Amino acid sequence: MIALKVPPCFSIREIARFLILPVWIAAACMALSAQTERTITILLLDSQTGQPIVPVAGNSGINVTVNESGANPQLKAHPVKDGLWELKVTQDVEKVQFDNPAGPGGWVYVYCDSSKLHPQTWPSYSAAEIFNSGVEAPNRCNKRFAQAKPGEIILFVRRPNWMEKMPM
Repeated sequence: MIALKVPPCFSIREIARFLILPVWIAAACMALSAQTERTITILLLDSQTGQPIVPVAGNSGINVTVNESGANPQLKAHPVKDGLWELKVTQDVEKVQFDNPAGPGGWVYVYCDSSKLHPQTWPSYSAAEIFNSGVEAPNRCNKRFAQAKPGEIILFVRRPNWMEKMPM
C-alpha cells in the first residue's frame, strides 16, 4: 500500500497573502499606465472664417490611426467643447493620422493640409512635436493661420465641393 502525504493546511492569512499579491500587481500596473497616458488637444478651424468647427450632434469622435499602421488599434478623439477635441495616447504613440470629421448632412469635412490632387490622403503628425511645441497643419485652402500651444494640434478644414460629395 502506498502512503499519500497530505499537504499541510494553509492558514487564512497565508491564503489572503497569496490572493492579494496578483491584485496588488494589477493595481500597480493600472496606476503606471495611467501615469504614461497623455492628452492631445485638437482644434478644428474653418479654413475660410477661422472659426471653430462645432461637432455634429451625436458625433462620437474622430478616428485616429497611430504609428501609420492599420494593424495598431485605432483611437478616437472625443469632442470636448466647440471646436476642441481630446485624444488620449500612451507613451508608445509616435505618429498620429486623423480621419475626416463628420459634417452636417452626412458628408465629411476635408482637411486643408492635404494635397489638392490627393485630398483623401492623411498626413501623419509627430506626437513628440505636438507635445513639445504644438503643431499647426498647413492651410492650403486659405491664408489663415493660427498658433498652437504645446500639446495642441490645429487642423484647418473645409466643406467638400460638389464633386467630393458625389457617391463613389
